[in-house]
Amino acid sequence: MRPFTQQVIFKNHDAVNKARTQLLKIVDDICIKNDLSYFAIKDLLTGAVHYSDFIPSGLDAKAEIGLLREDFDKLLKILYEKREGLEFDIIDRYKSGAKTLRLCISKEVVIEQEALSVKDVATIEICAFDFVPTSVAERRMFQNKVSKLRSAYEKSANLLPPITQVPMNLRKVFLFFKDSVVYGRKSPKKLYSKFMKTTRKYSDTGYVSCLTQEKSVTLKTSELFPLNRVKFNDIEINLPNDYSKWTVQINDDLMKQTRTIQKIDLVLLKEFDAICRKIGVKYFICGGTLLGHKRHGGFIPWDDDIDVGMLRADYDKFLKEANKYLGEDFFLQTRKSDRKIPYLFSKIRLNGTEYVTNYNELRDFHKGICLDLFPFDYVPNSLNERKRFVEKVLFWSNVHFETVNHQPEKPKYDSRPKTFYEWWARFSSEVKRKAIRLIPLKLTQHLYIKKATKYNKKAEKLGLTTVASYIPTYTYGKASDLYDCVDIDFEGITVMSLKDPDKFLTMQYGDYSSLPLLHKRVGHDLIRWSVSDEIADKYNIYED
Repeated sequence: MRPFTQQVIFKNHDAVNKARTQLLKIVDDICIKNDLSYFAIKDLLTGAVHYSDFIPSGLDAKAEIGLLREDFDKLLKILYEKREGLEFDIIDRYKSGAKTLRLCISKEVVIEQEALSVKDVATIEICAFDFVPTSVAERRMFQNKVSKLRSAYEKSANLLPPITQVPMNLRKVFLFFKDSVVYGRKSPKKLYSKFMKTTRKYSDTGYVSCLTQEKSVTLKTSELFPLNRVKFNDIEINLPNDYSKWTVQINDDLMKQTRTIQKIDLVLLKEFDAICRKIGVKYFICGGTLLGHKRHGGFIPWDDDIDVGMLRADYDKFLKEANKYLGEDFFLQTRKSDRKIPYLFSKIRLNGTEYVTNYNELRDFHKGICLDLFPFDYVPNSLNERKRFVEKVLFWSNVHFETVNHQPEKPKYDSRPKTFYEWWARFSSEVKRKAIRLIPLKLTQHLYIKKATKYNKKAEKLGLTTVASYIPTYTYGKASDLYDCVDIDFEGITVMSLKDPDKFLTMQYGDYSSLPLLHKRVGHDLIRWSVSDEIADKYNIYED
């Protein structure tokens, strides 16, 4: 019966989405009638932008809308006043015993198929957006305080004995007694009240965030309003004025921009290939570049960088000798040449260009358009031994990136602190920033490389056959497969590639021949990019 039940549930996607659309329509009508401003967020927004419907990925995609706290409270009051006549259930926080900090409205969907009744639930989540501090330091301190309160409330409200958790084990027993000591004597109702009081601390700062969620984007109110009215399924809903922090609109301008950046990528790839052949080292295109060659016959249409891999010996040789041959327009970015980089791999960047993402915007290093160069190191043949070793390597990579992520540049403030809380937030943030910046990234990178390269020198003696790269994601393959290279044509340039790329691509992507959903056909979280007129003219960047 199990396979049959799963099949029926899969066929219920349309029914559940139809019910969710009805719920959206009811909320939309209430908001219009009472002059309340709501806006689609997250998965619902992504679906509206790219499909004018829910994301076509089954029931995993949630349907969430947001309102500023004032409008949220008004909507909540209206729903409770009218709840007797509503066609759905209201699940509200602690008051109804739901033990959640978000408001949900849900409707049961019953499907009759082949004499079998299948029940499902269509749900819409409604989230309140509260004002948060303007300064980054104060905002982080405030959000951290709210996060601790939220965690304490949820732990206290949802504290369950281990016998209710299947399967039961000693770890769950230990965690239950630990949480019972820490949270068990705290009243969920009092914690809830304290949490809600704290979220209302600020007003009209110009910045808002959904504090009931563990991770939420911070938005300017100008990014929310005025709202845009768009078609969704057979109704209309509201979208934020600027939704770029949630998803990117795929259009002709974006594709033209991507293609222009790809032309610069080819300049980098051509230079890299020429140097590798001069100094006698092998490499292979990998990642999205290899996937693009295999699936699209060139670049993935929405990809905007180049990925190449090398065994560590050739990687080290390249870093040692490449600058002898690199043209003046190129910059080999390593820890030695640019000590502030956060990466555990190297890049070749084109001078006179800029590629700014959400990740690197506030970091101080060369941000030109680049080619990524990943080293591969030997790992044990035994699967169990390899798993333990990889975990240790990833531990040190996490140590490095945790250090990187807590070493931001000094923030710029528009005004002096007006309250003691704001002053303390800035002061404590600066102390923490300076303390962590005392840890040299050169040290954390050294510790990572020392662990990652442990088996390289004794690989031949131990008969090791597999190599792996751990960044940005863990990938591996037989050394013989990766270095059985052949020359191929990639967008008019001769480059080195794997003779049989299927094993590598299947390991990394699974069914790599299938295209991703439309909303996932985007590159990196690009904020802005540029190329100087001199570089554009020299390499004919804008010529078709």
